[in-house]
Formats: sequence, C-alpha cells, structure tokens
Amino acid sequence: MTAFAARVHARVRELDTRVCLGIDPRPHGHPSTHPAAHDGDPAKTALAVVAYVRTVLDATHDRIACAKPQSAFFEALGVPGVIALAQVLADLRERGIPAILDAKRGDIGSTAEAYAAAYLADGVFAADALTVNAYLGLDTLEPFLDAAVAGERGVFVLVKTSNPGSGDLQDVATDDGRRVHERLADALAARAEQLPADADGYTALGAVAGATYPAELTALRARMPRSLLLVPGYGAQGGTGADAAGAFDAAGLGAVVNASRTLLYPTGGADVAAAARAAATAMRDDLNRALEARRS
Repeated sequence: MTAFAARVHARVRELDTRVCLGIDPRPHGHPSTHPAAHDGDPAKTALAVVAYVRTVLDATHDRIACAKPQSAFFEALGVPGVIALAQVLADLRERGIPAILDAKRGDIGSTAEAYAAAYLADGVFAADALTVNAYLGLDTLEPFLDAAVAGERGVFVLVKTSNPGSGDLQDVATDDGRRVHERLADALAARAEQLPADADGYTALGAVAGATYPAELTALRARMPRSLLLVPGYGAQGGTGADAAGAFDAAGLGAVVNASRTLLYPTGGADVAAAARAAATAMRDDLNRALEARRS
C-alpha cells in the first residue's frame, strides 16, 4: 500500500484526470431511485441508490481520479442508507478508486480517536481519506493524523470552504493581519513539515479550499506546498476549470476538483451511464484546458 496522495497522483498521471466524483445521493433526483418507485420502502430505495451509483462508477471510473461519498446524504436515508454507504465504499475499493469520505468530523480526545478508528482504519466505513473540521483546535487533528499516517491514508482539513457564508468566520482578520483561514493554513503547513512526504512532496495532511474563491485558492496552494487540496464548488456552485486551476502545482498535481450534482445527476432520463460519462469527460477536459492555459 502506498500513501494516499501518491495513489491519487498515480491515477492523475495514468488517466490524465483531476476530477473527484462527488457521491451525494438524492433519491428524488432520478426515477430509478425515487422512493415512490419503491413503495416508499427505505431499504428498497437504498438498494436502488447503490445500483444507481454503481452505474455511474462503471461509466466514469476511467475519467475520475477519486470519489467523495458525502456521509450526510446516506445518513438521511436511515439505517439502510448507512448500509448503502458501506457498500459504496466497498465498491470503490473493488474498483481501485480512492475514496474521500466527506463526513467533516472533529472532536476532542477519545471521541476523535473513535472517529479516526471508524473511518481511517479497516472497518466497514474505512475510506482512503476523511474530511475533518479543525475549528475545535489543532490538537483535535492529532488522532486523525496519527491514523492517517499509520494507515497511509489522508485527512482533508476545512480551511476556506466554498459556501457563500464562509467568510463570516474564515475571513475575519486576526491581530497579526492574517485572516482566520490563512492562520489555519500556515499552522497546517507547519504541521505538514513534520510528516513524511511522498516522492512528489505531499503528506497525509490535506486541505479543503473552494473553487468559488479562486484568489484565496491560489494563495493557499502557495501557503501549503505539502498538502493535497480538495476543491469543491465546481459546476452547480458556479466554479469553473479556470477558477480551480490555481489549486495545482507546476506539474499539474496537488489537487482534485469535486463535482457532485454535475456528475451524479447529469440527466433525468434513462441513459444515466452515457450522460455521466459525457459529464465527467467534459469536466476532465475543462480542467486540463485551464491548466494548459495557466502554463502558457
């Protein structure tokens, strides 16, 4: 087993894609998964969701660098949904697609250790990486980092998120003139310097930075040279390939760009596979064109 960032970059190099497939199941989003088509039965609906996600994965597996199941959408389906999440994670492992579980966990002491054991070990919810929230304090990251380093997995810390209200707290100026998210980024960069790095210089400590704030995203790439960036906000939230291009290093590495609705629900019709593949291909090409334009 190789380190998480190296596994992602291996797919980037092999497939020439930087796309992260967001898996946010919305059963009402397609007739095949709509609860009404399954007598309103949560278990049947969850099974249909798994089948739908498999169709998308089979159609896009060679167009994506990784996938990001969003835990909340599965949890919203109740116990059957949580079982469906475990199955989707298993399907990703079977296909060799690195899985970033978007659960945004964060807590103190033994609770953080329990979250890390649940998601960054070898249980049914095991993922290749996990999103975490550091705003309880940097000490709360340590159990996640310990588990990630030990298991050659990754942690993505929320730094500058893609939502419109992210600036309410993340952009507040501190007493030294840096904004809150900049201070957090600098602290994470210092911590990353203490971690083992792969051949490309990246560590298990990554960061979340949205494409909807391209100037901040570009600045964070420079501030955090040893951190893989997870970039949400592409597509339905308004971000473009040009907005996301600043997340990458000079070699075109160092980031993956997530889209959920754009890729998972590209059509309301029957031919999901063809539409999903076309959407993933278009996103891949958009990002690659933007990187090429940035280099020239």
